Amino acid sequence: MLHWTKQEAREYLLRYQYINTEFATSLMQVFQRIQTIQVDPLNVVGTNMELVLQARIKDFKPKDLYYALYRDRTIIDGWDRQMSMFLTSDFPKFKLVREQRAKADLQVVKKYLGFDSSEHIDDVLNEIRTRGPLFSKDISFGEVQNNRWGRNKPSASTLDYLFFLGKIGVYDRNKTQKQYDLIENLIPNHNDPFPFLDLESFLDCYVYRRIQTSGLTRNKQVPFYGAYINDAKTRTKHIKRLVANKSVTEIKVEGISEILYAPTSGLDLQDKIQDRITFLAPLDNLIWDRVMLNSLFDFDYTWEVYTPVKKRKYGYYVLPIIRAADIIGRIEFENYKGIGPLQVKSIWLEDKYKDTKAYRVKLHQALKRFCRYLDAPSYIMDNQEVLV
Repeated sequence: MLHWTKQEAREYLLRYQYINTEFATSLMQVFQRIQTIQVDPLNVVGTNMELVLQARIKDFKPKDLYYALYRDRTIIDGWDRQMSMFLTSDFPKFKLVREQRAKADLQVVKKYLGFDSSEHIDDVLNEIRTRGPLFSKDISFGEVQNNRWGRNKPSASTLDYLFFLGKIGVYDRNKTQKQYDLIENLIPNHNDPFPFLDLESFLDCYVYRRIQTSGLTRNKQVPFYGAYINDAKTRTKHIKRLVANKSVTEIKVEGISEILYAPTSGLDLQDKIQDRITFLAPLDNLIWDRVMLNSLFDFDYTWEVYTPVKKRKYGYYVLPIIRAADIIGRIEFENYKGIGPLQVKSIWLEDKYKDTKAYRVKLHQALKRFCRYLDAPSYIMDNQEVLV
C-alpha cells in the first residue's frame, strides 16, 4: 500500500488523465489510457465527449472525434458506463454487457411502454438490410402510442434493443439523431469470439477497466456504475484479486478514510504539472465520483442542467475550472452556434482563489485555446472582445 498526501494524489490523477500536463497527441492515446468516455448529447460548447477530449489533446477539434467514430471507426458508440464510446477493438469484450443491457431494456419497455421490442426484430433488420443505413424516423412498425414520455413506436424501441444487443451500430449522426446500420457493415471484429474463458476472468477485466477509466477510485457504486459491478460483494472480490496480482495498487490518502485503488501501470508517470488553466467537461472521467472530487480537491460540484432554474446555485451548463492541480472555480458560456465570438456568461471563483493578474493571464490563454477548439474567432468577457 502506498501513502500519499492529497497533493500527491491530485498530481497523480492529473498526470494519469492528461490534464495540465503534457497533452496527449491523439484520440487513440487518450482512449488507451482512460478506456471510456461517457456520452451525453447536450451541446452548449461541444458535447461532453468533445469537452473531455479538448481538455487532453492540444489541437483537438470536434471533427477529429466524428471521423474516428463514423469514418475510420477506430472508436465506437456502445454501452459501458451508461452510454459511452470506446475503442472498436474492445467491442468483443462487451458481449455480456450488451446482453444484459438489452435484456434490461426489453423489460423496461414492456413494463412502461407496453411494447415487446423483440416482435419486430426481423422486420427492422430486413429494412436496414434492404434499404441501407436508416434513422428511426425512416422505419415504422407497430402502432404508435402516447405515454408520459411522449409518442413512442415499437420500431424505435426495437432499434434501441438491437443497438444495445450489438446487432446494429451507429453509421452516422445528424446532431442527436443516430443513423443505424448492420454491425457487420461497420466493424470488422463484430463477430470475434468473446475473449474470456469464463465470467470470473471477464469481471477481473471489467473491474480493472473501470479503475483505469478513473485512474484513482473508491470501491463504491458511483465510479463502478454499470452492468455486473454494481454489486459491492462482487466488486470487492475482484478488486482483491487485482491487488493480489499487482495489476492494481492500494492507495491511502491523508484525510480520507477509505482505501483508494490505482492501476499499477500508471504509477510511474512523471509528467510535470503545468501552471495551465483547463475547462473540464461536466461528465469528465476525473469528476465522475463527486464525493472523492470533494475529498481530494475541496470542490463541491453539481451539474445543474436538470435542476429547476430557481433552484440553481450557478447555471445551466457550468464547467469546472482547473488550474495546475487545483480546481479553482466554474465557468459558464452562452450557447455557441458556430459563428461569431464565444460569449463568457459567468465565472465563479472559489472563495480561497483571487482574481489576480497572474490568474487573468492563464485564463485568457485558456479561453484562446478553447476558442481554437470551437473555431471561434474571438471571445467576449467583461464586455470586451478578444481576438484569438
